[in-house]
Amino acid sequence: MIGRLARFFGATLLFFGVAAPHSAAAVETARQPTQPIECRDIYFFGGHGLGEGGVEDWGETVQDVFDKYLRGIRDADPDVAVGGESIGYPRTEFPDWVKLVRERFSNGQEEVINGAIALNNQLTERYRACPNEHFVLAGYSEGAWVIHLYLKNLGTRVLDRIAGVALLGDPQYRGTGVIPKWYSNHAITPYFSPAIEDRVASWCVSYDLPAAKRTVFDPVCHYSGLGPGSDLANCQKAAKGELDKVWCPHLRYVETGGTKRAADFLVSRS
Repeated sequence: MIGRLARFFGATLLFFGVAAPHSAAAVETARQPTQPIECRDIYFFGGHGLGEGGVEDWGETVQDVFDKYLRGIRDADPDVAVGGESIGYPRTEFPDWVKLVRERFSNGQEEVINGAIALNNQLTERYRACPNEHFVLAGYSEGAWVIHLYLKNLGTRVLDRIAGVALLGDPQYRGTGVIPKWYSNHAITPYFSPAIEDRVASWCVSYDLPAAKRTVFDPVCHYSGLGPGSDLANCQKAAKGELDKVWCPHLRYVETGGTKRAADFLVSRS
C-alpha cells in the first residue's frame, strides 16, 4: 500500500486549500503511539486542514464532527464503544497564494501522500489487532484529500470494515474542486469507487451573501478563480483575519451546519 502510494502519485502532489486557524485544544481521544490498543466497536479517524491541527490534533472542524457523532451514537445506543484519533501528518501553515501562483506550484508539498501513508499505517494496525472493529473517517480540506487518496488505493478486505466516510471542503470535489479545475492531472477519478460510494458523503458549502450581492462558494471545492474579490482571495484574507469569515464558506462548516450533517451521516452508516 505504502509503495503504491509513493510510486503512483510521486512526490509532486500539491494541496491548494485554505483552512481555519489552528485550534489550541488537543484532541483528547488521540492515542499515543506507546499506548496499547484498546479495541472498540467503532473507531473514528479524522484529518485536519492546512493551518490547523497536527499529528495529534484533528483541528476544530473535525473535532466538531466527532463531538456531534459521539452524541448521536450515544443517543442511538449508549452501549456502543467509540474511540478515535487524528491522522498523524504534521500541521502546515496557511500558504501565501500569490507566491504559490507566481511560482506555478513548482515546489510542491508531500503532506497529502504522507497523510495517506499515516492513515494506512494507523488503520492497518487497528484492523489487525481488533477484528470486530469498524471504522469511520472524517476529513476537512487537506484532510479530505488525504482520506480520498487513501480510499483510492484501498483493497476490498479493509474497505468492508469502513462503515462511513464524511468529507468537508474537499479539493478533489467532483467537477468543481480546485484540483480537477486547476490541476486536472492530479484529479482522483472516479470521484469514489462504486464499492464504497453508498458509504461516502461529501459537502461543499455555499450561501447567498447580501454584502457580496451574490452567492459565495467554498473555493477549495468550488474553485472559480484567484483574482481580487474572488472567493479564494477573500478566503485568504479571512484566514489572516483581514476580512470577516462570513466571506469565506470554507472556514464556516461548523457555523453553517456542515459538521452536523457529516456527523448525522456517519451515525446513519454506523
